[in-house]
Amino acid sequence: MTITLASLEAVPLTASFATIYGGVGNIPEEISKPASHFQSIPRTGQFCTLVLARSSDGATGIGECFGLPTPFASAEVVNRVIAPAIVGHQITEPAQMLRELNGFFARLGHTKGPSMEAMSGVDIALWDLAARRAGQPLAVYLGADAVPVPTYVSPIPFLPSPQQTAERARSLAQDFSAMKLKIGRTVAEDVAFITAVRDALPSNVQLMLDANCAYTLEQASELLAEIASLDIAWLEEPLATEDIAGLRYLAERWKTPLAAGENEFSPAAFRRLASEAGISILQPNITRAGGVTGMLAIDALAMQQSARVAPHGVGGIVAVASTLHVAAKMDSFLCFEINRMPNPLRDGLGPQIKLHQGAGLPPVGNGHGAEITSEAIARFSDTAISP
Repeated sequence: MTITLASLEAVPLTASFATIYGGVGNIPEEISKPASHFQSIPRTGQFCTLVLARSSDGATGIGECFGLPTPFASAEVVNRVIAPAIVGHQITEPAQMLRELNGFFARLGHTKGPSMEAMSGVDIALWDLAARRAGQPLAVYLGADAVPVPTYVSPIPFLPSPQQTAERARSLAQDFSAMKLKIGRTVAEDVAFITAVRDALPSNVQLMLDANCAYTLEQASELLAEIASLDIAWLEEPLATEDIAGLRYLAERWKTPLAAGENEFSPAAFRRLASEAGISILQPNITRAGGVTGMLAIDALAMQQSARVAPHGVGGIVAVASTLHVAAKMDSFLCFEINRMPNPLRDGLGPQIKLHQGAGLPPVGNGHGAEITSEAIARFSDTAISP
């Protein structure tokens, strides 16, 4: 590819839960506090940053940066740092652009957070732009077929009782053969919920667990001992991902596979998770781990480390659509997360993601297939989060 970049713009988008539910007082607790890390600072809505890249011939590519907890930080990095640096230049390879930008930010100490998320959104936009100019779906442009990819659904939410949670899981099992339960209360509570859900599901339905880094090493060990006899597909983020020694301890002592990676930003970090921490299931988010370029690099190292990749599935329509296309190219791909929290930025901004027999279909059309109109962007591009 050879693209002369004419403009690059980031647009922060917000969709408040207060608007969705008709007032702050109407927001269900399982929505405002969907995981262990939101218990002290509840979520107020869905957020993402769109990146619009236009070439000199008038074509446009759309990217997305990770939006939590705010979409404004990555937008500032794109608009005030990256755009002035690359607009007007010829880009022949997004990977080269990413290396140069990454080197710049790394020398300033920005190896995680909004700077990395900003680069990820720009990378997705450039790959989308290149595929659209070539008249091909992104998967095809990458050398694969735009085939359906295996999925699982999340979350089975935090509900007041094990019985209510088990009932929600049973309803999800009508459409999916794999699902993920949010845990991270106390070990005793979590075991009660896990047992109720596992007992409520058919034996052919896989159950994953997501602790969102809620446990100490002692607590995680206790939990793994308690669930050792249950059929659990993986335990996700039992500890902080920086606790390499702790994760290695758990991986070596318990048979339940460990998963992690949604909070990591570089191929090097994923290599450490696989080679040093013993993580067998890597979970990159395309909007923070380097975009398309980063996902392909993580796929290559996963193959070297005999790990599998199960990409994180939160975000807007561009994140979901581009991940489905890239997943079709990945040799290490295991399954993709279909998030079911209410999200107008996923379900009301562009095309609906279609599912067939538990598989996700990459959107049709050129690029990642997420066609988004200026009118749709305007509906969510407020400059402040609604109360």
